[in-house]
Amino acid sequence: MASESSHDQQNSKGENQSSESTHHAPPSASHNFYPAMGYPSSMSYPPPPGQYSGYPPPGYYPYAHAPPAAAYYNATAHRQQMPSGFSRCFFTTIILLTILIFTSSIVMWLVLRPQLPVFHVDNFSVSNFNATLPTFTANWEANLTVRNPNTKLTIEFGELQNFVFYEEDYLLASATAPRPFSLETGTSGVINAKLSANSKDNLVENWVLDKLAKERGNGSVSFNFRMLFWTTFRSGLWWKRHLSMKVLCEDIQVTFVGASSDGNIAANGGRDCLVFV
Repeated sequence: MASESSHDQQNSKGENQSSESTHHAPPSASHNFYPAMGYPSSMSYPPPPGQYSGYPPPGYYPYAHAPPAAAYYNATAHRQQMPSGFSRCFFTTIILLTILIFTSSIVMWLVLRPQLPVFHVDNFSVSNFNATLPTFTANWEANLTVRNPNTKLTIEFGELQNFVFYEEDYLLASATAPRPFSLETGTSGVINAKLSANSKDNLVENWVLDKLAKERGNGSVSFNFRMLFWTTFRSGLWWKRHLSMKVLCEDIQVTFVGASSDGNIAANGGRDCLVFV
């Protein structure tokens, strides 16, 4: 009996050892879960969103060293700043040239001190004057003296456009003097202008003829003689300036004697004219 019990204890102990050995046995090589060399693990996590398998991750650079970010930024900024820098330089140059030209013109104007020419009416006459309805005829002749008061500038006169007005703004006749002339410093010249009007070339309204006839009946008629032309102020070959001028010789009284159709200003009826630029 003692031998049987000892035998049973040995058997049970052997079974426990075999069961423990079976339960704690290490996995065999056939059940090894470690990946083979060179292959990705089958238990690895999936790639993050926006990244695909087989492509390099963000920031990956295939060469030894990636270029510094500051260098790329500086090169890009330099390329972007080149056009704006050129534009600023161009506009700055234009502004400086404009200021220089304007300043030099002012300086030369102050140094040369240009003065406008002086115009004076010496004689103004009317012939063949007829303001009886329905016709109107008249011939005007004006003689003016023009003087250049400048001491450093020559004045060149272009084509003269002459006008005779009645009252303020009613045109009676116009003519063009195509011969230009010039005045040296401190010299004077004479302008002779001839104009004519008739009912065929210049239709005058009846109310104007009525007023002209009434004034003529009182012995005198007032006319306005005006001129428009271009002038050039010149100092040698290095400075010149062009100006448009308007000369107004206003309220010239022409006196008629008796029933004559010819009239003239009084002996001392000459007057200076206004000059505008």
